[in-house]
Amino acid sequence: MVFNWKKWVLSILIFWLASTISSYSENGNEISKSGYHVELDPVVVTATRTPHRLKDTPVITNLITRAEIEATGAENIGEVLEHKAGIIIHRDGHGDGVQLQGLDSEYVLILVDGEPQVGRIAGKLDMARMAVENVERIEIVKGATASLFGNAALAGVVNIITRKAVSPFSVQVSQSIEQNNKFDSRGTVGLQQGKLNGLFTLSANRRNPIDLDTSDLTTTIDGYANITSTIRTEYLLTTATNLVFSGQYFTQDQEGISETDSIIYDRLGDIKNFSGSMGIEHEFGFGNPQRVSPTLLTGKIYATRYDDESTVIDRGTKATSSQNLNIQNLLKGEIQFDTTLWKKHRLTLGGEMILENLQSQRIEDGERGIFTNSLFIQNEFRPISTFALVIGGRLDNHSEFGTHFSPKLSSLYRVTDDFRIRASYGQGFRAPDFKNLYLNFTNVTSGYQVLGNPSLQPESSHNWNLGIEYQIFNGLLGRIHMYRNDLHNLIEAERIGQSGAGGSKFEYQNISEAFTEGIDLEIIIGSIGGFTSGVGYAYLRGANKTTGLPLLNRSTHNGTLKLVYSHLNSGFQVDLRGRYASQWGFFDDGDKVLEPQELAPSYWVWNIRTAKTLFKSLKASIGCNNIFDFKIPTFYTFVGRSFYGGLSLAY
Repeated sequence: MVFNWKKWVLSILIFWLASTISSYSENGNEISKSGYHVELDPVVVTATRTPHRLKDTPVITNLITRAEIEATGAENIGEVLEHKAGIIIHRDGHGDGVQLQGLDSEYVLILVDGEPQVGRIAGKLDMARMAVENVERIEIVKGATASLFGNAALAGVVNIITRKAVSPFSVQVSQSIEQNNKFDSRGTVGLQQGKLNGLFTLSANRRNPIDLDTSDLTTTIDGYANITSTIRTEYLLTTATNLVFSGQYFTQDQEGISETDSIIYDRLGDIKNFSGSMGIEHEFGFGNPQRVSPTLLTGKIYATRYDDESTVIDRGTKATSSQNLNIQNLLKGEIQFDTTLWKKHRLTLGGEMILENLQSQRIEDGERGIFTNSLFIQNEFRPISTFALVIGGRLDNHSEFGTHFSPKLSSLYRVTDDFRIRASYGQGFRAPDFKNLYLNFTNVTSGYQVLGNPSLQPESSHNWNLGIEYQIFNGLLGRIHMYRNDLHNLIEAERIGQSGAGGSKFEYQNISEAFTEGIDLEIIIGSIGGFTSGVGYAYLRGANKTTGLPLLNRSTHNGTLKLVYSHLNSGFQVDLRGRYASQWGFFDDGDKVLEPQELAPSYWVWNIRTAKTLFKSLKASIGCNNIFDFKIPTFYTFVGRSFYGGLSLAY
C-alpha cells in the first residue's frame, strides 16, 4: 500500500511537470528570464541593528523572503524555518523549537520587529503559534550575538519582520483545508494614505487531536483552535519623524488525552498572549544632501503578557488532577542613536531596561521578578569599499547575577564583487531563567518530577564563525559557514533519583564544559528556464567535554532539498521540498554512553505543493505533506501523509 502511494504521488508530480513544460515550451520567451540572477540586494537590520544590503552586511545573515514563505504554503513560522539549511525544528509536546549551531531553543532569541517574545515551556518558544500572514521576511543571525541583544542569544537570533501596506487599499483572504480536520483561514487589510500606513491581519487555525499509536488512548499531538490578530501602523509626523505602533493578540485552546495505568486523563490548555509597542524615529539633518549617512535617534516602549493555563482531569471521576496558571509579563524600554563619524565610522549607541515577572504555582513562593538594564556600543569601520570591521560590546546588569560584558568582532572582505568572506568572534552569556532556578513540577500522568536549582551559575559561550559566499555566475550562489561554540556552565536537566510519583526525578545542573562545532553548506540555483533549486547540508558535532557524551537531541547530519518550477505569465508553480536528519541521541540511561536503543532513527520527509493563479486575483493550491508517510510516534510527531487544498483571493 505504501509503495502504491509513492508511485501515485510521484506520477502526479512528473505529469504536472511534463505537461506544463511541454505546453509552454512552444513560446519560450514566456518563461521569465529576469530571475536568472540570485537576489542579494534585500535590506536586513538584525545583524548590526542598522540597515544594510544583505550582500554588504559584515555579519553572516540568512534571509527568508515573503516569496519563499508563500511558496512553502506554511501555516506558521516553524513550518517555514524547517526548510532552511542549518536551522533545525524540534517538535514535541511543547511545540516547535528552533535549534541553531547545535544549541537548543532556550539559547535562541526570538524577536518580532526586534522585540523579544515570551511564553517558553520547558525552555522552548513554540514557533507553531506564530502565524505567517503578517510576515514580510525572517532574518536569522547564527552565533553569539549578545553584544547587541544580550541574555539568551548564545545560539543566535531569529527576527521576524512584519509587513507594511504597499498600495492605497488592499484586501486578501485565503482558506485552506487539510486532512486530520485541519483548517487555516487568513485575512489581511492594508491601507496606505498620505502619511498613514496600516496593515491589519487576522488568522484562525484548527486541528483535531491526532493519535499515531492506537495501542492506548494517549494522543500523540494535541488538538488546537487558535486566533491571531495583528496590527501595524506608521504615521509620518514630519518629513524627518516617524511614529510606529504595533500590536498582536493570540488565543489558543488545546485538548489531548493521556492514559496511564488504565486511568484516562483529559489534558486541556488555554493560552493567551498580548503584545504592543510604540516607537518613534527621528532623522537629524533631514534634507541635507551633504550628509554621508543619516543620523538617527529611535526610542521604543514594548509590553507583552503571556497566560498559560493547563488542566488535567480524571475522565473516570471527573476530578481535577492538576491545574496550573502561568502568567509572564515583560516590559521593555529602549533607545538607540546612530551617526556617521569622519565618513568611515558608523557609530551605534543604545540602552535597554527590561522588567520580567512570572506568577506560577510551579515555582517557589509563586512569583518572581527579574530586572535587567543594559548599555551597548558598536562601531562599523569601512576604511576602503571592500573591507568592513565591526567592533561592539554590551554591558548587562542582571538583578540576580550581576554585571556581564559581551564583546563581539565581525568583518567583511569583498575579494571581488562576487566573492565575500565574513568572520566573527563573540562572547555571550545566558542567565538561568525562572524555570531553571525555581521550578517544582510533577507530571501527574507520567510521574516524573523536575526541580529548579537556585545555585545555578550563568552559562557563557565563546563563538567563532567563518562564512564564504561566492556567486559563481548569475544563476549559481554557494555559501559555506563554519562555526565553533565553547560553552561553560551549560545547564541540563540531570536525573538525580526517583520521584514520589514513581517516575524519574530531574534537577537542573551546570555541566562544566561542552562544545558544538559544524559546517553549513548551501547552494542556490537561480531561475533557469523557470526552474530554481537549492541544496543545503549541515554537519554538527557536540559533546560534554568532561564525559565525552554526545549532546542529546542533535543529528550529526541534516539536509534540505528544494526544486521549484514557476511560469510567471500563467501564474503556475510546483514546489518540491525534502528534509533529512540522521539518527540522534534520544536519551541516556546514565552510563554516559549512547547505545543503539537510545538513538532515534534517521528520516527523509518530502512535501509537494502546486499553485495556479486564476483570473489574476484568485490563486488555487493543492499539496501533500510527508508524501511517503513517514511516522514513528515513539520518537517523532510527524502525522503521516496528508493532503490539503486552498484558495486565496487578493484585491
